[in-house]
Amino acid sequence: MDSPALFTPKANFSRTLKSTKNIKKHPLLIKVLAVMLLSFPFFTNATGFKFKIKNTAKTNVAVFYKISKSSGNFKLKTLLKLKPGEEKIKEVSLAKGDTIAFYGQDAEDETSVTIKRDYTALQQNGDKIVYVPIIIPEKQTSNFESLEGLSVKLEHNKVLNFLLKMDSSSMSSLSMLEKNFQNVYPLGTFIFVDVKTNRLLLPPLEPSFWNNSENYLTIQDSLYAMVNKGKSGMAGAQMGYFVAKMFDSLHVNNTAELEFKAKLSLIRWKPSPEADIYQVFNDKAVETFLQNCYAQIDNPDQEYQRYRLYFLSSYERIDDLEIYGKQYYNFGNEADLSLGGPAQVFSTNLGVMYTKNKTLSNYYSVQNAVLRTKAYDFTSLLFNSFKKNVRNKIMADTYADQHKIIAAIVDEYKSLVAYNPDPVKLTLQAVDPKDANPSIVPIETTVNNLSPYNSMAPDTAKAATAAANNDKIDAYNNKVRFFNSHLKEIHNLFKQLDQTESDLDKLSHSNPDKAFSSTSNSAGLLKEIEVNSQIVRKE
Repeated sequence: MDSPALFTPKANFSRTLKSTKNIKKHPLLIKVLAVMLLSFPFFTNATGFKFKIKNTAKTNVAVFYKISKSSGNFKLKTLLKLKPGEEKIKEVSLAKGDTIAFYGQDAEDETSVTIKRDYTALQQNGDKIVYVPIIIPEKQTSNFESLEGLSVKLEHNKVLNFLLKMDSSSMSSLSMLEKNFQNVYPLGTFIFVDVKTNRLLLPPLEPSFWNNSENYLTIQDSLYAMVNKGKSGMAGAQMGYFVAKMFDSLHVNNTAELEFKAKLSLIRWKPSPEADIYQVFNDKAVETFLQNCYAQIDNPDQEYQRYRLYFLSSYERIDDLEIYGKQYYNFGNEADLSLGGPAQVFSTNLGVMYTKNKTLSNYYSVQNAVLRTKAYDFTSLLFNSFKKNVRNKIMADTYADQHKIIAAIVDEYKSLVAYNPDPVKLTLQAVDPKDANPSIVPIETTVNNLSPYNSMAPDTAKAATAAANNDKIDAYNNKVRFFNSHLKEIHNLFKQLDQTESDLDKLSHSNPDKAFSSTSNSAGLLKEIEVNSQIVRKE
């Protein structure tokens, strides 16, 4: 009796074939036996694996799979059709060394990303069902640019260009911003500096009665960009170090979607109503400090360039800075996609890409940080006689400003006369062109008696004359706009003129208790410069 171990389908078929003398007369039997032989896994050494195929697209898709052999041969077959959101489990047999790749195609021949698995990885997965999402990339029209292109955008942005001026060594310069707000001296503080060592020579003198401050200007802007790190070379010394360092810090190896938002304020020193900037040296609280400054200097003529007396006048504050981003990754021709894969897949001008997050993530944010501090340079007031040298220069400059304002008033008034909307009802005396220095008293009197014109409402009648009337109304309204604009500017100029006259009056009556004398010539009077943020930070 044959052993059961030896009684195999293969032995059975062999004996049948040998004992059949008329085998050539039964071709149908040969075909049946051949099919039976090939259907047994014992001979093919194939293993069945289960795949959960899910259609994540919004349209019907046909799903295909391709089995690639280690020899280089492959076979491509249709697997099934799926409706939007539908999923089915299918079993496919693979032999050792095989690789299977799935992809889908919709009615418009849009092809999904290809997802592949090899025999070894599947076998290690055991009996678990392998998830295969069919993802057809969304069409993305955004054009990706280089880091250099982004730095150009930042450079021309009136708010965000400060990012390119950050310290080039590392991203730590951003964290330094957070330390600059509460640690700066208030506006109106005097600091006496040795510029050779960049040290304060005396404890700073913080403001007394003449100090005030105002929020002079607030601006905000944003910038959006789709940036590819390696799209082009990063040539040029002007390349934004900040951008490159930010990419390194955030581990952006390929592409990112970035959004920058910032709001900046200019906070400036403003004299209180009972004082102006020319009187600060008359403050008794300043006198001792100035004497101590002067005591630090051995030879004023030789050491003038070494010392600086700064009066903190304004700072630019970052009210709010936020940087958002989202990374993009490239798909290969056959991407290995695991469960918990991408949130979005796009077809871009750089090929198929995917992101892991649907929304932008906050990379960095900071509020109320001081970006730059500016100061008036009072060194010339310290080294020269305020009464003789400084006051005379201020008065000369103020007189020059006064003449410029008067000339501007006359020019604006000429334009006001030219754009008179209704010469019949309003008679304006033109300035005599032969008069080189016309008096502005008649102009001021006239302007004070004028009110802005109101625009005329359009003719809504359906008569044939309505079109002609509206042409006249448009011409009239244009003149009204120009007239009102010039009238407003004349009023502003008269306010400026009043201020210069007030300044001249104060300067004429000022009498400093102490005049500092020196033979050195100091260029400029109240030159405003940017000072080192390390100097103006409190320890």
